[in-house]
Amino acid sequence: MAEAGKVILSKRLVMINAASSVLSKLISVTVILWTYQYLLKRISTEEFAVLPVVGAMMVFAPLFFSFFTGGISRYVTAAYALGDDARITQIISSIMVPLAAAALAFIGLGLVFAAHIDAILNIAPHMVGQARMMMALLVISYAFQMLATPYQTGFHVHQKFIELNLLGVARDLLRMVLLLVLLLGVGPQVIWVVTATVIAETLYALVTYTRGKALVPQLQFRPAAFNAGQARQLFSFGLWTTVGRLGSVMYTHAATLVLNIYGSAADVTSYHIGSTFFRQMESVISLASLPLQPAMTAMHTTGDTLRLRTTLLRGGRYALWVSLAVAVPLMIYADDFIDIYLGPGFSQAVSVTILFMIMFPFTKPTQLLGMLAIANGQVRAFYLPAFLFQLLGLVLMLIFVRMTDQTAIAATLALTLITIGSQVSYYWRMCLRMAQVNLAEFTRQVLIPGHLPALAGGAMWITLKLIEPPTDWTSLIAVSLTGGVVYLIVLYAFCLEPQDRRAVARVFGRQLA
Repeated sequence: MAEAGKVILSKRLVMINAASSVLSKLISVTVILWTYQYLLKRISTEEFAVLPVVGAMMVFAPLFFSFFTGGISRYVTAAYALGDDARITQIISSIMVPLAAAALAFIGLGLVFAAHIDAILNIAPHMVGQARMMMALLVISYAFQMLATPYQTGFHVHQKFIELNLLGVARDLLRMVLLLVLLLGVGPQVIWVVTATVIAETLYALVTYTRGKALVPQLQFRPAAFNAGQARQLFSFGLWTTVGRLGSVMYTHAATLVLNIYGSAADVTSYHIGSTFFRQMESVISLASLPLQPAMTAMHTTGDTLRLRTTLLRGGRYALWVSLAVAVPLMIYADDFIDIYLGPGFSQAVSVTILFMIMFPFTKPTQLLGMLAIANGQVRAFYLPAFLFQLLGLVLMLIFVRMTDQTAIAATLALTLITIGSQVSYYWRMCLRMAQVNLAEFTRQVLIPGHLPALAGGAMWITLKLIEPPTDWTSLIAVSLTGGVVYLIVLYAFCLEPQDRRAVARVFGRQLA
């Protein structure tokens, strides 16, 4: 039986879980970057462009399910924190029937779409067969993954993110092995990326489903435990997370479909390459933050508002340190990096990369705001404005794309402008209100310490570039590390607060000098 207050609120556990999340994601990112480089040097841009276009369609898949799954983790964690076993079973039982119906409908609609994909999207004639197969595989696999999602909550309530991440590492290694076997053994074809991904993700879903039920035995489907009121509560919560996901789709992936219509395969490829760095960095930071969600939910449930506020501000500071350590050198060396990584012919990818990196100084100060909104149930106030801003961004994108032949750059510029505007005009203010601090305190605790290392490191990186731009991987890594040393020195000497030093010391099990 679950005991009240059993959700662990350990800072050390959260940091270790976050580190394991980052490590897991870095392995995945490495595989992705190698795969893109390998394929782009061996296949045409028309063939490669099928991958981001099909992928862009699949990002709509979460919208089909988040209406049902959006609130499961939040409510199961809260019930577990209060020791309410019966409600945990009630939550699962109340959501599985509509979720299963949604999965069947999703498969049916997805297969119909796959059969007619060439009539909807701009696909090269010789790639239509592969595009249909890729779409069908992704649809069936994703439906299965969604059916396993409610049971993965067992990892969340126990904060077993290290175990979950180890399973994720095993999944990524399996995907990498399968991909290498297919690419090197059969031949360089873009369909192998999807094939390897589907096999690995399906096995991962099966294992996490089984293990999640073992961790929390109350995660059981019992028809008699179905409760219409509980289902409505989950639907209400999920409605706003769905709106948020829709906004997120428009934020980065809708551009791929817009470019598929108004641009060329080269535009789609350039945008996909440039935006991949942004998406992967966002994913790494989100995964590192994920272990905080059950802890923040438990803090809210038990009325620990002071720790919630401290966590929100500290999370913004940490997110800035991590993101800008990568974003700033990537902005400065974007042209050198793309030339070394892919060779000439991807000039638009350079500008797209820079425009995406510019967003991080504005988005990361409020990194945990969405989690706090989920924890205290204020999802409408967070997700509805997000959707409206991102809808405006889509409109702005269409206008910009029609005005120039540099369509990939135009689409990204629209996203950059709307992102910066929405953060400064709304989300920073929302963060101040929910943290109950004024702008001066927010600036002192988050903005100044969060940006100062990037300013110092950026000055060094610019100086090194002016002296001698890097021309190969060795020189690029060397200048990156040199500026990184300056970044870390300023971070440690001027930006770490006493509690930050103690937190790091606890993780490593010793005091830092």
